Amino acid sequence: MSQTKRILFAFILLSSIYLIGCTKVETELTTLPTEITTSTSTEPETEPETEPLTPILGENEVINPLTGMPMVSVEPLRPIAVMMDNLAPARPQAGLSKADICYEILAEGRITRYLAVFYSNLPDLIGPVRSARPYFIEKAMEYNPYYVHVGGSNQAFKDIKKYRLADIDGLSSGAFWRENHKKIPHNMYTSSKEIVEDANNRGYKTHVEPTFLEFHASFKEIEGDAAGQITFVYKEPTRSSSTGYATSYKYNNETKLYYRYTNGKPHVDETDENQLTCSNILVQYADTKVIDNEGRLAIKFVGTGEGKLYTAGKSVAIKWEKETPETPTLFFTQDGEAIQLNPGQTWIQVMETGHEEIIEN
Repeated sequence: MSQTKRILFAFILLSSIYLIGCTKVETELTTLPTEITTSTSTEPETEPETEPLTPILGENEVINPLTGMPMVSVEPLRPIAVMMDNLAPARPQAGLSKADICYEILAEGRITRYLAVFYSNLPDLIGPVRSARPYFIEKAMEYNPYYVHVGGSNQAFKDIKKYRLADIDGLSSGAFWRENHKKIPHNMYTSSKEIVEDANNRGYKTHVEPTFLEFHASFKEIEGDAAGQITFVYKEPTRSSSTGYATSYKYNNETKLYYRYTNGKPHVDETDENQLTCSNILVQYADTKVIDNEGRLAIKFVGTGEGKLYTAGKSVAIKWEKETPETPTLFFTQDGEAIQLNPGQTWIQVMETGHEEIIEN
């Protein structure tokens, strides 16, 4: 064999080995498990990781209509809406980090209460639980839930009966107990297991398919005004209350979440001491007035009004509409299109009409 033929033969042999090797490597790369290929990023470390907010369904999972995130499909299932205390002796609360949706609304004394809606997660400890109010009932009815509370105003009791709520009241239910580390009346607790057992004993409907708002298929940046920090002042400082009361949120570009604060301190869950976070903050401005000597309020949720949506570190003006006490609250853009949320938990801050939050970039 001539020198030229030897060189040509060696070149062909080496090329064949190279092509076989490349084919093998390509085959191995394309057959890697999904969780490895999706979790490995070639982006710089400073780029935010958004994959936790991208729903990927696993076995026996469905999309949760209240968060747009995957949840294990379990039947029977019905939302649980719990009235929760927010006076200083009640903090921190247990279970809020597991709520799919949570409302913060004024009560008497200009301190708020929470309505926590649980569907995809059923906490072992929830509380402290407090009494019912009519305008909270109007929000709870939007999910047709087990409505959980301890007592209530006279009008609240009338509305519970009028609208035939699946009522779980700590004054008559065995699903509650008092914890010793907090003082009465800020120490009444329950659990999702106890609530469901009591509901079954009462013969309540066990399966409800709730609705909320539309969600993007995955995390989406939006156009709007910068909103890196938002503060909702519900009670200005006074001589008798030097701190007043304010809720605030700070946006984290890496996690794509808003982190929650109470009077400037991280708002944590009592059960795990993790700070509360959310993907979306909805603001609903509603007409509010004091109606009795106890300072109880009437808040107009039936009708129309203005609002804000905070997500992805941005703010956009929105509108809301609710036709009857039983029907859901709908939220629209200023152009009249239904809004879409980013997948994840949502906090809804109800503010008095004319009292706007403070926004910092």
